[in-house]
Amino acid sequence: MSSSKELRDRINGITETKKITTAMYLIASTKMRRVRMGLERTQPYFDALRAEVRRMFRTAGSSDSKFFFPDDNTEPKNTGAIVVTADKGLAGGYNFNVLKAAGELLEKIPGTKLYVIGEYGRRFFAQHGVDTEKDFPFSAEDPTLHLSRDICSRILKDFKAGALDRVYIIYTDPGAGAAVRTTRLIPFHRSALRAEEDPEEPVTDFEYMPNVAAILDNIVLSYITGFVFSALVDSYSAELTARMEAMNAANRSADDMLAELKLNYQRARQAAITGEITEISAGAKHKRSEAK
Repeated sequence: MSSSKELRDRINGITETKKITTAMYLIASTKMRRVRMGLERTQPYFDALRAEVRRMFRTAGSSDSKFFFPDDNTEPKNTGAIVVTADKGLAGGYNFNVLKAAGELLEKIPGTKLYVIGEYGRRFFAQHGVDTEKDFPFSAEDPTLHLSRDICSRILKDFKAGALDRVYIIYTDPGAGAAVRTTRLIPFHRSALRAEEDPEEPVTDFEYMPNVAAILDNIVLSYITGFVFSALVDSYSAELTARMEAMNAANRSADDMLAELKLNYQRARQAAITGEITEISAGAKHKRSEAK
């Protein structure tokens, strides 16, 4: 059995570690509330913008815009993927699940250009010899509209230049059991737009000047910025939730360890006290024997 001092030192060490994990849990909880509030304030605007894109397609019927997927289902040649990971670990299986989905996409579409958000993902791909876009150093922490717009500006620049003709985004959806989603960001697929139509929505014909393609060129940055911002917030919320669960698990383990250590510490102290009493009694008995 360990000595009382060793047990006391271990108890103190675990207690200090538990203070850190508890603080990390509280910080994650506060950050998640703040970032979700930011999304709730902006979501109505982007929902309205998405509805307007659906209306454009319904009114125009067809368009030669590069942002609509071709009707002939021509297979794109240059695929890109935005991969949303965390900046750090200690978040359970959050990063692992995202990186697994990215690996599956690479197997399905070899040569996919990776635009990685989050330091954890960048380090992972660098360690495994997977090429990523080096000049895409975006952080996953505290997503903002400004950050989302910068990300989308870079993606659209490559898309319009012909370096990309299809872009996916791999992120985590906290509302679906923290499931990882691989969603095509651009071009938009007509069948998806049709599926989102509300049958009760009034049909109003509009005339778009000069044409739908030109208008899409102007609003697409705001349109995909809303989607990316929502994906970043969802991913960050899932990361924080996973971190909270990990810290909760660590706290429960710490409580179990402390309970056992404190019990062993009490036993060790009791044994030490019993030993001292035995020694005193034996010494007193020895002195009485000598006196006789």
